[in-house]
Amino acid sequence: MDFSTLAFYNPWWDEKSKISNYTFHLVDEYESSSFKRDYNGLFDLSGNNLYVVRGPRQIGKSTLLKFTITNLLKSGERRSVLYLPLDTISRADELRGLLIQYLQFSRNEKKRYIFIDEITMVDQWQRAVKEVRDNTEMGSDFFALSGSSASDLKRSSERLPGRKGQSGADIVLLPLTFREYLSFKKVNGLPKCRPEEILKMVPADSFELLIKNEILKTEFFNYIASGGFPAAIEAYAKGESSDTLLRTFWEILIGNIERYGLSRAKLIQILTYVSTRLSSRFSWSSAASETEIDTKTFQKYVEVLGMDYLLLTLKHIDQKTHLPSEKKQKKIYYCDRLITDVVSQKLGLQLDRSAILENIMTTNCAFAFGRNLDNGLDSITDVGYWYSKEGKEIDLLMKNVPIELKYQNS
Repeated sequence: MDFSTLAFYNPWWDEKSKISNYTFHLVDEYESSSFKRDYNGLFDLSGNNLYVVRGPRQIGKSTLLKFTITNLLKSGERRSVLYLPLDTISRADELRGLLIQYLQFSRNEKKRYIFIDEITMVDQWQRAVKEVRDNTEMGSDFFALSGSSASDLKRSSERLPGRKGQSGADIVLLPLTFREYLSFKKVNGLPKCRPEEILKMVPADSFELLIKNEILKTEFFNYIASGGFPAAIEAYAKGESSDTLLRTFWEILIGNIERYGLSRAKLIQILTYVSTRLSSRFSWSSAASETEIDTKTFQKYVEVLGMDYLLLTLKHIDQKTHLPSEKKQKKIYYCDRLITDVVSQKLGLQLDRSAILENIMTTNCAFAFGRNLDNGLDSITDVGYWYSKEGKEIDLLMKNVPIELKYQNS
């Protein structure tokens, strides 16, 4: 990519152009949709922070960057704003060269705001970012980097000591939970509580929920039909076919695996196994035996999909340490109803409805109360499950609070 191409991606650098033309173009799809995720306040633009935005593909990471750029342009910023999509760049030296060129171009700016989309497309990207932040005026600038692989981002961003500047934290965008979905639907006034407060509840605490019982039921069925990906919510609200979305996400699943040099055929075997045992516990060795894939290979595929925010691994919680037990049996869930539909359609599987609903409830709890989400969905803490030697089981443990999930087909 040369500087003229870089300028093409940043047309607001032309000071004779109308800002309104670009602000609309950046977020036209977002502004024209009936569903709008709230991106306000996620970044602190006041300091020299470096944010890393993580999450699955198609979740809204690029939209967050463009939404923030739009607000900066509306406030009068122009050449201080750089948007750099890395789809066509693969080398760190090329990234470094573009950043240095931009620095020379924007010498008169007191502060720059640099947004780099899909940073993990560039191998060893942290070297280029660290060099310009350590050795140039860009050490005082704001950076926001997005990527879809928790593994690539974590491994690389850990090599940026002091990378968060004055403040800030990594941002993880995940499919909407039901509570977030209700907020979008303007169903407000619902009580909030931490898991440990559930055990202290009395019958009177349910009144606020009972008042909204009918609307909650209606919206819950809408939610479980669409899932929590913004594009899926929008398509369902408009009554549009989901075929294009399903094809897109199947390509994402395949692409993620092949990017790691793994096999499409083995992926299909593993997804078939996971789907037929959705919400059921199993060991790595039993899974490997049934699929005729060796244990480490099976585990590798699940970990890769977990680090790419597509599969969630729920682990047994040790009652003495309250930590996940790595050697105990696991449960695997899809990150969202949409992914469940993708896999079931492509592989010709009919998934049990009760397992799908347990999948939805489990991921909602994990997203709302789990920790360590910035490392992907294969190593979450504070949310897990438990079983005894006799076979007794607690469906969910959230901060050591037991939750039993019940499904009644009525």
